[in-house]
Amino acid sequence: MMPTPQPQEVTMTNAPWIEHLAMLPEDSRQRIRRYIEEGYGASLSTFYRCLIANDLIGAMQGGDEENRAALPTFVEYLTAYAPADCYGSIEKLHAWRGIAGAAGA
Repeated sequence: MMPTPQPQEVTMTNAPWIEHLAMLPEDSRQRIRRYIEEGYGASLSTFYRCLIANDLIGAMQGGDEENRAALPTFVEYLTAYAPADCYGSIEKLHAWRGIAGAAGA
């Protein structure tokens, strides 16, 4: 009988939201990572605030050419890999206190 594989513990270094940051434009990776790790206190431009709050028209208006072109990739990243409580509405944007805050909630 084969041993049952044990699930790998998710840590700050192997979490899906960290592992998949590379799919985002290079200049955006640290900003998104900082927001997910630290929460709303992280400095966010209009583009990122609108993106995270699910205001895609605002994101298009506030983004530079590279970020506007990558908007579908940002949406894929957020919906597939980011913690569900950190994006999707202005209320979630303002309430998000980072991974440590979410874990302690």
